[in-house]
Amino acid sequence: MDFLKILKSFEEFVYEALTWVVLLPRTLVRTLLHPDRMTAYAAHELSRTDDTRFSDAISPPLLLILCVLLAHLFDLGVRAQVPDTSGSLAAVILASEETLLLYRTITFGVWALAGATYALVRVRQPVNRESLRQPFYEQCYLVAPFALVLSCAMSLLLMPQPWTNTASACLTLVMLAWFWLVQAAWIRRRTRLPWWRCLGAVAIVLLVGGSINATVGYLLAHTAAGALASG
Repeated sequence: MDFLKILKSFEEFVYEALTWVVLLPRTLVRTLLHPDRMTAYAAHELSRTDDTRFSDAISPPLLLILCVLLAHLFDLGVRAQVPDTSGSLAAVILASEETLLLYRTITFGVWALAGATYALVRVRQPVNRESLRQPFYEQCYLVAPFALVLSCAMSLLLMPQPWTNTASACLTLVMLAWFWLVQAAWIRRRTRLPWWRCLGAVAIVLLVGGSINATVGYLLAHTAAGALASG
């Protein structure tokens, strides 16, 4: 009986994973071309109570995870740096592909959380587990393409070819402009603020998320791997 349950679970996993081949590129393209529709789609699907939510697209958090995974695979293909052996927590994270993937997912998830929190605070709604869910899911749709392209752009810097620096800079600028505009439009729909204030709000979200990630990165790089265990 247990063996049959394992086979059934494996069957479901294989089918689900294979559907990503179709749904992942479609969801990415739809998000890049129509981000407003995809955030509205996320809100609509979350309001449903049946088991067919997000049946024709990748769910927002999963899309973010898969985009980080794709960028990670691209990074593995071009990575040439020598692993850090300094003994810091950062070295431990970089030494394991699983923890590095988790760290990168959380890093970009911070921006989704920052955007969701800002929107709730701005309209004076309570910030809790339930109220954060919808704006966070909507934000994941916007952050996922940003995470994929920006991560790949950073990986291009590791390649020795001279054209990769230019390609990395162009990709970064284009994706940052896209992210800034779609974030401002999303904040405007939720808060009804004028455009110039929404653009400023995106700067705040990016600054907060960047500051959190920079602080965590600094602490990881300057904390010995054995410090937590000895403490």
